[in-house]
Amino acid sequence: MKTYHNCLILFIIIILIFCGCTNKTENKKERLYNGIDSQILSIVDSISVSDDMPFISVDFGLCNYRDHVVRIANALLIPVPAPPSAPIKETKISESDIFRGYKKYDSIYVVFYEAYPTGNFEKFVKKDSLDFDEKPFNDFNIYDYGTYVGRKSKVEHIEKRYLINEKDSLVLYTGKCLFDDIE
Repeated sequence: MKTYHNCLILFIIIILIFCGCTNKTENKKERLYNGIDSQILSIVDSISVSDDMPFISVDFGLCNYRDHVVRIANALLIPVPAPPSAPIKETKISESDIFRGYKKYDSIYVVFYEAYPTGNFEKFVKKDSLDFDEKPFNDFNIYDYGTYVGRKSKVEHIEKRYLINEKDSLVLYTGKCLFDDIE
């Protein structure tokens, strides 16, 4: 009988060890949702947009010569469509060199740009999951200077900046960047 209990206890221990080994998950958590990093989507959720301008721009670039930054802004598209009397050719948003695509998230269009390719865009966004057509920009009359560019949004313009640290985490940044002097 004692041998039976010892064997039973040994058998239970082996099963527990086996289950413990097979149920281990990787320490790296999956942060992409619908092709977009959950950190970016959390920020998008915290920014308000209006029904007539449901756009949030996410721009990957450089803050200074060594720090990479993600700028997230509502009610602003890059490039801003030119006024009708401008002597330059109207550039479609999807034709811009820095445009990387957009994704509809709930009722918001998250539009991605990459001003200075640093390799960070691919860490936060799966390019294969993005759309590249002009449909939402045409649907909301983005290129009609009188109705889109000339009007004010119903919500306050918000721009947030996040530095990308060595662990690919976004850290809110309130300091100055080199592009602040240009704008």
